[in-house]
Amino acid sequence: MKKKGFTLIELLAVIVVLAIIALIATPIVMNVISNAQKGAAERSADNYVKAVETLIATKRLDGEPVEDGTYTIGTDGNLSFGDVELNGTKPSGGTITIKDGQVVKENASIKVGDYTVVYEDGKAEAKELAKLSDVCDYQSLPGAENTIGSEYICNVGDGDRTFYVLEPGTSSKPVTLILEGNYDTTTQPYCDQDGDYPDNSLLCQADGLKPKVDEIALAWTKLDRSQIGIPSAEQIMVADGKEADAYVDGPILGQEWLWSWDNPAWGDSVNGYWTSTPDYDEPSGAWYVEHTEYISGDGVEIYYGVRPVVMLSL
Repeated sequence: MKKKGFTLIELLAVIVVLAIIALIATPIVMNVISNAQKGAAERSADNYVKAVETLIATKRLDGEPVEDGTYTIGTDGNLSFGDVELNGTKPSGGTITIKDGQVVKENASIKVGDYTVVYEDGKAEAKELAKLSDVCDYQSLPGAENTIGSEYICNVGDGDRTFYVLEPGTSSKPVTLILEGNYDTTTQPYCDQDGDYPDNSLLCQADGLKPKVDEIALAWTKLDRSQIGIPSAEQIMVADGKEADAYVDGPILGQEWLWSWDNPAWGDSVNGYWTSTPDYDEPSGAWYVEHTEYISGDGVEIYYGVRPVVMLSL
């Protein structure tokens, strides 16, 4: 009995058909996945807004009303006035504005995973963010790409700059890189006591340095504004191998890349850089890293430089 198989032409025809199907189907599948991820980010942002408003209402009931103003979302999703309880994915950056106990959605910028969520006409809209591989080249030892102190050369919009890993990332949390040295040689107060915040409130701390970060964001065009921020004192201390709250004792820092003694930005007029952490023992102060290797607290009207961090998905 003669067996009949496929001819070479028939096999090639099947392969061509499958290739055409794959060519058509792959973009559709990827688009479905992308839309699902965007939708998840938008729902997470909506849930976060509701959770923040619940926290504000709880604070009010406890006799601790939250002041109006713009607040920075920490890498852990929490705010300076309290921890935000939320089931599911928490934001890892961005800002929200509070007025009369409500989140002003039109002013919100909430970083969730690889997206920043903004609001247009009250509706959440997720925008994909630049990733680490999009703007940075690894420079340190092989296998240590996501460890504290690893070096990267990044072009975030204004030429090559050196960054170091300040806080490692995960699949759901961005890696935080800190710039080598201050952004420039200028100094400024954390915020202006004589201006919008005469009572030295924590609102001042939450909104401190925002104009400078906005200025940096204009130059770093490859990043979304929500990906640029100020390091916290806790991040600095953990990167230095100490407990997160050890900065209250003002210890010496052991990692040179954290304080850059020989950086040309340091000098008589630039003695250090601000962190985003208020000095809770002194409401009119914030924590900063000084060129003498200490981390200390000082008044918000004292002039120091700005050393930004960027948050990039792996």
